[in-house]
Amino acid sequence: MERLLLPGTAVEHAGRAWRVERALGADAVLLRDEAGEVLVADPATLCFPEPMATPNTCRDQAQISPTAWSEACRRRDVLLVLAAQPARTLAQVDAAAAALGLHRRQTFALLRRLRTHGSAPAVFLPGHGGPRAGRLGAAVEAIVTGAIEQHYARPTRPSLLSLSREVDARCAAAGLAPPSAKAVAARVRRCDRAWLAGRREGGARRRALRLLTGAHPAAEAPWACVQIDSTPSDVQLVREADRAVIGRATATFALDLYSRAILGLSVSLDAPSTVTVASCLEQACLPKDDWLARRGLAHLCWPCWGRPQVLEYDRGAENTAAGIARGLQRYGIEARVRPPGRPDLHGHVERLIGTMMQRLHERLGSTFGSVAQRGKARPEETACLTVGELERVLALVVEAYNGTVHEATGERPVERYLAWYRQPGLADAERVPPRMDPARFLLDFLPFERRALGRGGLRLFRIDYSAASLLPLWRRDNGRRVMRVVVYDPRSLARVWVLDEATGEYIGVPYRTPRPDMTLAESEAARARLRSLRAADRTEPRLFESVAEIRRIEAKAATATARRRAERAREGRQAATEARTRCGDEAPPPAAPAFPVGEVEPFSEVEVT
Repeated sequence: MERLLLPGTAVEHAGRAWRVERALGADAVLLRDEAGEVLVADPATLCFPEPMATPNTCRDQAQISPTAWSEACRRRDVLLVLAAQPARTLAQVDAAAAALGLHRRQTFALLRRLRTHGSAPAVFLPGHGGPRAGRLGAAVEAIVTGAIEQHYARPTRPSLLSLSREVDARCAAAGLAPPSAKAVAARVRRCDRAWLAGRREGGARRRALRLLTGAHPAAEAPWACVQIDSTPSDVQLVREADRAVIGRATATFALDLYSRAILGLSVSLDAPSTVTVASCLEQACLPKDDWLARRGLAHLCWPCWGRPQVLEYDRGAENTAAGIARGLQRYGIEARVRPPGRPDLHGHVERLIGTMMQRLHERLGSTFGSVAQRGKARPEETACLTVGELERVLALVVEAYNGTVHEATGERPVERYLAWYRQPGLADAERVPPRMDPARFLLDFLPFERRALGRGGLRLFRIDYSAASLLPLWRRDNGRRVMRVVVYDPRSLARVWVLDEATGEYIGVPYRTPRPDMTLAESEAARARLRSLRAADRTEPRLFESVAEIRRIEAKAATATARRRAERAREGRQAATEARTRCGDEAPPPAAPAFPVGEVEPFSEVEVT
């Protein structure tokens, strides 16, 4: 802002304090000190003893009504004429006050404001002052501040009434008069909102109130940066055999930051794990024609495959597992792990997950996003989708998403993805994404253990594995115990894969003795059962017997549960029929559902656009 050298303005020159007596011109000004000494000085060499206060100069004409702004300009013009007079008389001040419709005291105050803040019209607007100074004593202010920090800013979230009572108690103990509840509330409002929210509601709330600066580094090409994340799907699923409700699945999505296209997805009944992430990466990085054909969706277009240069993910155990780290290292993919507690750095895929779950809220069996959104809906009663059917629904949703104009880019994700590879100046080697080997890509990301090959093969999870395909390795080792990478799929332990470091190929190895297939979870449950029974026999045959016994117990329990549910349904229908008969009001039979129970609801055009 500007500073005017008006008569009476305090300045500094040559290390001494002076006041402006009169302006002589652009290159000279007459100064006078307290002793009466007079000096002519260059205005460019003068300094002001205090920084210019600007409590109101940030206001401009766009923020003020035209009437108030014109009045401020009129005040400024009158006061500039008055301030330019070197020897003002009270008569001149009274005349200016009468012209402005003010008292003499107010006119002198405006003159001081002119010398201090400059001649900007905003200086003369009403309401120029800052917040009113507090009227509480220093001791009471300290008590209120301490009570806010120690009592109010806590995760238990005390109320303002509780804070006021705490301040009253502390003031009484100190022998001071307590402030009013309004004064205490005013001090709370002056606190930093982000700090207060963080102390009372946690870091997520503090981040929501923080000013957002910068942006995520933009990707320059498809596959340059890919974000991946998992979430429980907002829909209850049923078992394919008996259509019994089995809970929610884990959905994993991979998103390309350049085109905003969904590159891949996976659906699993397991919790987020190495397998769910590896399955999503496999589906994203490989061509999807076979994947779609196996699900009866060969007519869909999903032309996305390749290899990420950077993979961004959170610090979940499924992402930081050794199998995922090994696969990323083998394919030269840079891992970029999100810091804990910073979901805002993972915002693109987080928003995508929210969009996908919102689409699922339209399906039967939806659990919605929260209990409040669910209302009186009963997802267990309307659930009808299996895991495979949910995959088909999500594939249709993904095609609609990839073909819809994205708000951030202004283009359809799939068109933006393909357009990059059709650029005229692109090298031939970059016009087609790299193709991964479908026979081994998943194996490179699956969990693994290190085991030595012995005469009896190798042993993993108390199960022996061996086959004639291991004979070349056995001969090469010549009886020495060499630790080798053994890859396994937790969904099926019937076969493991041994990595031959010499050739880089995987050798599939089945059970040494033919046994029923089982999952890793079943194996761990059987071993835990044997430990709880303190069984002396913990051999491999006893392990498979325990698994078979657990399956029989589950099957018997499922049959009994289904029978009891059918009995309750039959009793309910019988009671309803008897009630209608007694009342003489025979209700019409219920209408048939719009589509067969257990099948996927047709995906309409309105829902996908």
